[in-house]
Amino acid sequence: MRISFPTTLVIVACLLLCFSGLALAGTEARCTGLGSACICGEPLNTNSHDGGNTSWPTGTMNFDDSPPSTDCYPSDHLSGVENYCSSGHNTVTAASQSAFLPSGHSLSYVFHQFGTGGICHITHPAISEMPGMTYCIRAYRRYDAATTWPTDSSMQQKVATIGGTLIGTTDQILNAQISLDVNADIHTRFDGYLFDAPIDFQSLGNMQNDCVNNFCRFEICFDYSAQPGEVGAGRVRLRKTRVAPASGQTTVSKPIGNVLRPNGITFPGGDPNGLALYVQNIYAETYNTHFMVVKQRPENRTFWIGPACEVEGGCGGANPLPVAPTGLNVN
Repeated sequence: MRISFPTTLVIVACLLLCFSGLALAGTEARCTGLGSACICGEPLNTNSHDGGNTSWPTGTMNFDDSPPSTDCYPSDHLSGVENYCSSGHNTVTAASQSAFLPSGHSLSYVFHQFGTGGICHITHPAISEMPGMTYCIRAYRRYDAATTWPTDSSMQQKVATIGGTLIGTTDQILNAQISLDVNADIHTRFDGYLFDAPIDFQSLGNMQNDCVNNFCRFEICFDYSAQPGEVGAGRVRLRKTRVAPASGQTTVSKPIGNVLRPNGITFPGGDPNGLALYVQNIYAETYNTHFMVVKQRPENRTFWIGPACEVEGGCGGANPLPVAPTGLNVN
């Protein structure tokens, strides 16, 4: 059947409006503004995945939250990514979180994770880069007060990670990470043998105090130097911002690594990195939104992805352009 252009518009309009239980979103405004520097993003502003599925079983999922050209899902232009969850998960309405969100947000849904164990993540793509670039990730999270806060080192939950294992090796690892640690400490790391960074456990604050009554924006940037005298050096910056109705920002800059990698780094992908929700030996309940991955070339040690206007306000009052769900057959 050949469909004329006006008829196509009618069908798309019906897909967007007729299915009242299906929430659709578009590419985050910040990603659009960054152009090709935005590698991918998952706004998580949807109540469905894989073309309208509103159940949330264990396994992989392609969120109905952005078009294939910008989402963090395996495609012809993006490799080494995985959206997978085996812990409890679903979506909740943004209205249910209104007391914890800025008044100017334009969210409809947030991703809800809960449970005492299980792997859960939206990973960043495979990395294959020469020196002279900055690689950043960003996500928002709020912890429910029902969370059991860790009391010893066996208890933890990951928050965000830039990392991987150098291709062809088993121990040359990059681990730039934010996690929930003992006594609700917001723990930071830059370790592994790849750059051999000095031991440094600076904190971004206290999760129980800082990120229960409001969302927190978490950011990690990895700076891979091409500067004379330190070609191949690795640095890591990490930042936590308390979003309205709270305020305040904490930044940690890790010491430069002891090992230079002037010939480039390649991680094949598939490592448990990105927006990380892995939980161990505690009950954790979190609400998550707007994950993004950005690469800057040349290296930019002052760059941060920064706020999502859909979360923190300032989008001009307009929601992002909706995207029709994929995988639906129209007869």
